Amino acid sequence: MIVTINRFRTSAEEAERLETSFRERSRRVDQYEGFLGLEVLRSFEPEPEFLLVTRWRDRESLKAYFQSEDFKATKAASARQDATFSMYEVVAE
Repeated sequence: MIVTINRFRTSAEEAERLETSFRERSRRVDQYEGFLGLEVLRSFEPEPEFLLVTRWRDRESLKAYFQSEDFKATKAASARQDATFSMYEVVAE
């Protein structure tokens, strides 16, 4: 299994808007072969940190999504200069 994590901080005011947009997301990614799930985590700090965690069956599934028009549109609409992206392989459960 592959896990990706996008990490970024935002203002308290923007955090509410972001939470709403995540709850009302299009869910197009959910239809991709190998997609296993998405969680959005928010810290308790005054200027919260968000973690977007996705799980994928394998790297090939994730790569296919990255090459899709849906991913390109999502990335363009939500690009953040301060975000970090990490990818991990699950080696034990």
